[in-house]
Amino acid sequence: MTERHSAKVEASSGNVFEDLGLADAAAELSKADLAFQIAHLAKAQGLDGTGTARTLGISQPKASLLLRGRTDGFSTEKLLHYLTMLGQDVRIVISAKPASVAKGRLLVQIRARRIGRRQAHKVAALAPSRSAGKESGPKSKRS
Repeated sequence: MTERHSAKVEASSGNVFEDLGLADAAAELSKADLAFQIAHLAKAQGLDGTGTARTLGISQPKASLLLRGRTDGFSTEKLLHYLTMLGQDVRIVISAKPASVAKGRLLVQIRARRIGRRQAHKVAALAPSRSAGKESGPKSKRS
């Protein structure tokens, strides 16, 4: 007969880097999210390691590390720049933290698809205006 051992299971915080006790866990998680998106975009564009290196202007070994999720040696700023080189818009939004959170967080949000101008206008028209007198949607073209 085999012996059964009970394993201690611990709930995750939602950030593997925090669970491992890394000092700057939030930044590491953000860099991992950015690297994942870079790899996803490179694959979607049919780029291999060499093509990715050429597109990003880095060496093939560095591109290989990045495509495998290794972010050592890459700053968040550099990863954001690579996303723009792969044809993405990068927006940085600063907002107040929720009252339920002890301190501010660094969050990466990836939009799955772009919304068209017509949809963007509808969304802007439905959204409550934050300040009176300011335009809330894109201007229409005049002929």
